[in-house]
Amino acid sequence: MKKIILSLYAIGTAGFAFAQQGWNSHPDSVSRGAFLEDTRAEAKSRWEYRDYMRATATAIEKSQISGNKIYSINLKKFLQQRYGNYPVDNSVRFADQPAAGFCTGFLIAPDILVTAGHCILNEEDMKKSAWLFDYTSDLPYNSQTGQLTVDPKNIYYGVELMATYLSQNSDDYDYCVIRLDRKTGRKPYKFRTGGKLQFEDMVTMIGSPSGIPLKVADSAHVTNNDYKTWFMTDLDAFQGNSGGPVFNQSGWIEGILVRGAKGDFEFDATCNCIKQVVQYDFSYWLFGDKAEKGNIAHRITHIPSDILKNSLYRNLQVSIDDYNMVEFKEWASYRWIFQEKLTGKENLLAYAAKTNRSSFVDTMLSIPGIDVNALDQNKSPLACVFAEYGLTSSIEKLCSNKSFDTDLKNSWGETALMIAAKNGNSRAVKALLNAGANFAITNNAGKTARDLAKSNKQKETAKILKLAAKGKPIY
Repeated sequence: MKKIILSLYAIGTAGFAFAQQGWNSHPDSVSRGAFLEDTRAEAKSRWEYRDYMRATATAIEKSQISGNKIYSINLKKFLQQRYGNYPVDNSVRFADQPAAGFCTGFLIAPDILVTAGHCILNEEDMKKSAWLFDYTSDLPYNSQTGQLTVDPKNIYYGVELMATYLSQNSDDYDYCVIRLDRKTGRKPYKFRTGGKLQFEDMVTMIGSPSGIPLKVADSAHVTNNDYKTWFMTDLDAFQGNSGGPVFNQSGWIEGILVRGAKGDFEFDATCNCIKQVVQYDFSYWLFGDKAEKGNIAHRITHIPSDILKNSLYRNLQVSIDDYNMVEFKEWASYRWIFQEKLTGKENLLAYAAKTNRSSFVDTMLSIPGIDVNALDQNKSPLACVFAEYGLTSSIEKLCSNKSFDTDLKNSWGETALMIAAKNGNSRAVKALLNAGANFAITNNAGKTARDLAKSNKQKETAKILKLAAKGKPIY
């Protein structure tokens, strides 16, 4: 679409030089700019992006917040402070809206937020900042008093700087990952974990351009895809969009908006006014070649892999906690995560068992390639955990898996058969015996499964094990 719009602009403007401008009072001091027609729209007006809007936050200086009020001048006053007390041209959109924010961020887990590294450089920056969700243009704003009224429940604070990195070299890195002070109850973005999008693929962005309420910018493309850690787009991005989500047509995160072409606004002597700058790149729009300038997104795949893995784990964990099977199955589409052994994290099958979520255990056991002989954090085999928590159907599913080792022991030398027997779980005992479990194995105290059943007065399971010892069939 933007290529067609180019015909509306005089080719003679190629020699026009745009002045470098910036909001140097904000951490996001690098300009972005709208390319040709400004396609930004109010986020709240784009219903198809409602979940993405809810998962996008705006960075606010903590000092601006007082109770349910955030103090901010509007965009018009800000520009007049920056460029001088001149009229603001009609080309400057949303001029009467509050310019409260300095960067954007987005959720990749209910309490894990990603932004740009230049937005939050260190822990001090994190502690001075807050994250406002549902920052939309329908929030009450009094431009005379500079008061923006918000719901305090939508304000979150960072409590852990999980990773932050800003470099300026051939392989540019510009990312920050923060753990928030509590779960947001919002649906996080799905995100790419491998590969990359293609040249001219369409992308969309949500953020707070110039610090104003959330806007959607779409009808944009990947205009240069040759770089390792980032790609270039013709998204209509401004200062304040930094750290915002850049996602593909399926809604999956491809990158973090980090920098762009010079100039968002300028003083124009011909009209003696402040105008919005129009950006262009003839290489892409006229010749279909790779763009030489544009708004740049840091690839989401080039933040630390352990961050992405732990975020996936967190989404699955929260889905289990919330008993949200629909959300669980969506995150379980990243099947490889179940093969990962994450430091300090409980095996997800064991976690679901210990939180009495048998339906989630059974769903995971149906995933091809799932490790049915994995251990929990205490080095107990999954079968022992299932037996301990009475998950009979899960044990039966394990027994139907050809890879299942029925005689793995926990640290007390107990097998799943022993635990099921002493707990009186006859169905589990029968399933394990029919799967080939060894009834004669002893634990660290020299006790068999039948010994344990008898000492715990579990007559039925003791009887079943007696029949097994005599070679009788178990039904």
